[in-house]
Amino acid sequence: MENKTKDRGRLYDLTCFAAESRKVDTLEALQGLIEAAVREFGFHWFTLLHNVDLSRRGGEPLFLTTYPSAWLEEVLERRHYLQDPIHVACARVSSGIAWDQIGEVLELTERQRVILDRARDHDLVSGYSLPIRMQGEAEAIFTAARSQDAPLHAEDALVVRWLGTVAYDRARELTASTEQKLAYVALSPRQIECLALVAQGKSDWEIGQILSLSRDTVHEYVEGARRRYGVRRRTQLVLRAVRDGHLNMDALL
Repeated sequence: MENKTKDRGRLYDLTCFAAESRKVDTLEALQGLIEAAVREFGFHWFTLLHNVDLSRRGGEPLFLTTYPSAWLEEVLERRHYLQDPIHVACARVSSGIAWDQIGEVLELTERQRVILDRARDHDLVSGYSLPIRMQGEAEAIFTAARSQDAPLHAEDALVVRWLGTVAYDRARELTASTEQKLAYVALSPRQIECLALVAQGKSDWEIGQILSLSRDTVHEYVEGARRRYGVRRRTQLVLRAVRDGHLNMDALL
């Protein structure tokens, strides 16, 4: 009886999440709602990623996350995304996978083991990742993660699947509405060239050598773009540039 009562409570909370998601009218508000929901169900962080490769897909890019900023910076700087074992494993399953099961569907390389270990160092210890597929579109991935190595039960997986599909559907509706998009920020060709190299982990001095510019000039191009976006970190700047279509995943390779 206790388990049935708990299950009914989860179903009620999930139903409320679905209803509340229909009321939000910005991606920022949706992110806050998802964050509150994943914490309610025992997780700490989430990521919803879709359509970041603009050169191959025509849709609006989507990237919502509450992952630790230090981890996001490391992912970009060390280019972990090139061999991300979670994304590779998601491509091989139909309905989602718990992180402790990745080794069952993927023969991990040494680099991929290092990536998982580094994620744990940033308190991304366990989680569940859900691939979301629609015909003719790039695959989306929703992930909910925890800071402790607790077992992930079948009920937890169902919760993540529900949250992920509802969150994705609403986010897709919002990105499809031109009235709800973040204001587009125009950048100069030189600023875009510099940001593409920032995304590859190059320093201002290295970018200057590549583009035949002084270090100070490169710094001003990048800082000018950062000021236009009103963000504090270069990681945030790169992500916003991707979202606006100035950069795509090819620029990061």
